[in-house]
Amino acid sequence: MSISRRLFLSVVLLAGLLVIGTQAAGLAANYRASVERQKRHVETAAASLAWVLSQSHTTPAQWQTLATDLQRHGGYALVRIQEHYTGRMIEAGQLSEAPARADGSLQQGRASQIVATRTFRSADGTYVGSVAVYNPVIPILEAPFLTESVAQLVLIVAGLLIWYSYMSRLHDRLQRGPLKRLAHNLAHIGQAGVDPKLAEGLPRELQPLGTALVQSHQRVHDQLRQQRARIDALENETYHDPVTRLPNRKFFNESLRRAVQRDGGVDGHLLIFRQRDMAEINRQMKREATDQWLRLACAQLSKTIKEQAGAGAVLVRINGSDFAALLPGLPSPRAAVLAERLRRELRVLRLPLRTHGWCRWAMVLTPYTVGEQVSDILARLDHALMRAEIAESDEVEPAFSQTGNRIDGEYGWQDILTRALEQHRFFLTLYPRQDAEGQVLHTEAQLTLRDQDSPEPLHAQLFMPPAARLGLSADCDIQAIRMSMDQLVARDGDMVVRVSLPSLEQAHFLKRLEDVLRDRPEQAGHLIIEIDAHGLVDYFHNVQALCEIAARTGVRVGVRRLSEQFAALERLHQLPLAYLKIGGSFVQGITRSPGNQQLADTVIQVARTLDIPAYAEDAEEPVARELLQAIGFRLMQEADNADFLAPRHNWIADLPAAPAAAEDNGDTAAHAPTRTRATDGRPWPPHELGMQRKRQEQSDRRLAEVARALEAQRQVHALLSHELRTPAATISAAAQSLEIILAGSGQEVDSRLARIRRAVTRMIELMNQVLSPERLRDQALTLRPEPIELGELARDTVEGMRLDTAHPLVLNAEAAVPAWCDPLLTALVLRNLIHNAVKYSPADQPVHIDVGLSYGAHGATAWVAVTDHGPGISDDESQRIFEEHYRRAAHRETPGSGLGLHLARQICQSQDGTLTVQTQLGQGARFVMTLPTPGQAYTDGGNAQAANT
Repeated sequence: MSISRRLFLSVVLLAGLLVIGTQAAGLAANYRASVERQKRHVETAAASLAWVLSQSHTTPAQWQTLATDLQRHGGYALVRIQEHYTGRMIEAGQLSEAPARADGSLQQGRASQIVATRTFRSADGTYVGSVAVYNPVIPILEAPFLTESVAQLVLIVAGLLIWYSYMSRLHDRLQRGPLKRLAHNLAHIGQAGVDPKLAEGLPRELQPLGTALVQSHQRVHDQLRQQRARIDALENETYHDPVTRLPNRKFFNESLRRAVQRDGGVDGHLLIFRQRDMAEINRQMKREATDQWLRLACAQLSKTIKEQAGAGAVLVRINGSDFAALLPGLPSPRAAVLAERLRRELRVLRLPLRTHGWCRWAMVLTPYTVGEQVSDILARLDHALMRAEIAESDEVEPAFSQTGNRIDGEYGWQDILTRALEQHRFFLTLYPRQDAEGQVLHTEAQLTLRDQDSPEPLHAQLFMPPAARLGLSADCDIQAIRMSMDQLVARDGDMVVRVSLPSLEQAHFLKRLEDVLRDRPEQAGHLIIEIDAHGLVDYFHNVQALCEIAARTGVRVGVRRLSEQFAALERLHQLPLAYLKIGGSFVQGITRSPGNQQLADTVIQVARTLDIPAYAEDAEEPVARELLQAIGFRLMQEADNADFLAPRHNWIADLPAAPAAAEDNGDTAAHAPTRTRATDGRPWPPHELGMQRKRQEQSDRRLAEVARALEAQRQVHALLSHELRTPAATISAAAQSLEIILAGSGQEVDSRLARIRRAVTRMIELMNQVLSPERLRDQALTLRPEPIELGELARDTVEGMRLDTAHPLVLNAEAAVPAWCDPLLTALVLRNLIHNAVKYSPADQPVHIDVGLSYGAHGATAWVAVTDHGPGISDDESQRIFEEHYRRAAHRETPGSGLGLHLARQICQSQDGTLTVQTQLGQGARFVMTLPTPGQAYTDGGNAQAANT
């Protein structure tokens, strides 16, 4: 029931209650008036009888007659006359129940009876008594009153019913009429459904409400229109680029995420193209002109995409220089055709630049499938863009799904490349090349990286694009050239190394390159630096400077991929080049294209003019090979002779398994032991403590000169010990906190934190040992010799270095190799030798650590040998490398201070040991450290004591 009907019903009920109450009150008043009349009648009868008895001389016999007449004529229930002196009682009539008493006054004995009493005295005073008249209460209502009351009640009830019916009909009419209209218009306020003339059709009482509603509608409509315009502007700003009016990166991410969803998604392709020279365009042109060029270009490209790929395709501006075309449902052939058409349109839309030719575009096309991760798609595109940029070509670079390990983002690549440069994780992969007659032309060397997180080596095609973007390509190219020259020490023939074009733009690269080449002129004469033909167009001045350096140092320069940039032909005559090279799709389609044949003939004519050979690779069809040879090209293919890659002689295999034990030559008692080794399981000799002290004194005397030189540094070491511990402890605590905070973040984060933790732990251990108060008091290099197991010390050292190097560390230790030495200083020497082996040898070659005993006429000598497969050391330098601050000019690009081997030999000699090198140029080096055994220490101490006495 509605509230209005409840209101009407409540009014009806209230009115009914008022009417009933009023009628009940009237009936009660009429009843009380009737009772009062009966009381007065009874009282009058009693008073009249008492007066008669008091005025006349009647006898009690007459009293009966009077009482009977009064009772009969008055219709009373009982008339009683009682004489007080004699107690005589005369009654006329009968009561159903006698009253309790009669005291002569008018009273109501019971609720249903009325009694009136009066006293009398006869005229002569003979009789004294009382008269009582009893009569029951008779509820008599007057007939007119009752009729009137009933009529009023009926009229009022009928009126209420009529009023309720009228109000209900009026309510229904209002609900169906004005109220319904008001509700309808109120529901559509702010919309188009509100009647502007609403107030005219409403009752007078509701017209102000209708007018207010129409005015409110107008205000709300205006506010909604303003808000809608503001929302549209915000959405347009949020999802669209303000310059080109294309959808922006946020729209692209959401669209790509919806496209690969399993529910409602569809397979398709994604095309991304980047304007590589946007910064130069902004510097060269005004901002308004650049924006206008971008708007026109995007409008044309968007129209082409809509025509070729349908309405579902969309062109997006990801950032200032990156654009993307999302092509859902487009098959691969049509996507490739569309990408090629867009490439041609972008070529037409290029702008001329002051620095180099025309502005450049890099394009990448990749397919995506439903259910594929968006991060995988973007990582694939990012790496393909790096390849497209370093390729210096506007060809569309395909980006297919990778089944191997993938490195996400620039941060991941930066960590890998920085770690590789610091830990010397590079090596060369060699590809010998020969012509059609089988004559070896040269060997192409490709830089390869061995990373701890990748099961397979990473080739230059993978890491050089991100290295170029991160500004590390110059460092990688320097490493490739240095390692190629190391290879040329042991190999015959020429070696080709490719240099990336971004390296030519980096500061100091050409200066570093010239220094490396000048230091090794013999190997530089067999080195060929190969550059991309695009460099002759885009980086001509840098390429010209490179050729000048090559002419001064004896290096030759070759040009590759000439078939992809024929614009370089006009610059060839200005450079001293060694050869030209074509290949790729140009060579593969030369038999079907007369134009390609004419261009190939032009290349041969230019090569003959310059008197340099022209090579053609990737020619697989016999017809193409014959045609190229007929034109004048020398075919280039991979050499079949695997022996070409082997070194000239494996000198390490000719070395003895262990160095010979030292003999007595009169120089030192340490090389003339009289007691044999104690390796038969017996404990070390516990006696002759005085000999040990003499041995300590002898070693201290040998270090006296070094101790005096380091005395001035002792206070500095103490200060460093104090100042370095605080930041080391801070780094350690921060690393532990990061491990807790970043727990579960992935193997990449965990490996980086583990590297930090190992490095900090190693630094703290060195400070605790080398810069301890005891060593600072006794000088840091004062010996603390003790009997040790040399194989165990070597194992601990190797295991501590294994995690931070890409080189395989191969340890070969005999079962028990006792030695008498300072374990800390000996471990420092061994670590330095292993670190040098890692630093100067390719990452794909192992470093061998051999530990054993050698026996001579005077006993046993413990030894450790560290063998690498690096470039080796010449005879002239094999002794100079132990000089203080000596650095080989051929390895100026390898970091170092020239102190490591010098201090290592001093430490070995202070322990009555030796440090020597066995090497052959181009084959590697073997550093051998010898140490005395405990038996030698005791015997030498006894000999020294006897000599003193």
